[in-house]
Amino acid sequence: MARRKYPSPRKPGALLLTLVLLALALTGATLAYLITHTDPVPNRFTPAHVSCNVTEDFDGTTKKNVNVTNTGDIDAYLRVKLVTYRVNDDGQHIGGTAAIPAFTPGDGWVAYGDYYYYTYPVAPGQQPETPLIDSLTLTGSYSDADGGKQVIEVMAEAIQAKGVADDGTKAVVKAWGVDPEKLS
Repeated sequence: MARRKYPSPRKPGALLLTLVLLALALTGATLAYLITHTDPVPNRFTPAHVSCNVTEDFDGTTKKNVNVTNTGDIDAYLRVKLVTYRVNDDGQHIGGTAAIPAFTPGDGWVAYGDYYYYTYPVAPGQQPETPLIDSLTLTGSYSDADGGKQVIEVMAEAIQAKGVADDGTKAVVKAWGVDPEKLS
């Protein structure tokens, strides 16, 4: 009895390889079409700009209306550090201590550590409603061996009020270690 020959089935691997190659060819053709026929979309992300500027009236002996303006383009928290030292008649730093004269910070300002914090966010182009210092008279001359006259530099910092750090805390707390709104 003679055996009957049946056609051998094609290898399933060849069929699978053909389908994969066809899928890759279609994907490549689609990508090529999209790249050549699609207009680019510009990135419209604009980062916030945070900055501040100290304003004051100074007549040589008295500082008045010491305040800070938010010169950025987003709401910001503000803090101020007062640095005092003595200078001679030529404006050179000299020895001796110079204490900051006592004053009462304006409404909304709180002393904490070495800084004065404004406890509310300040809108762009705005200042706190009340100045940090209404009026402060500097020591015009010291009678001790060091002599000289007092200088007080007003140094201000601003940080974005709406920022959140990677761990979910407010950016102000991460940067300054304090939440100004909780100081009031």
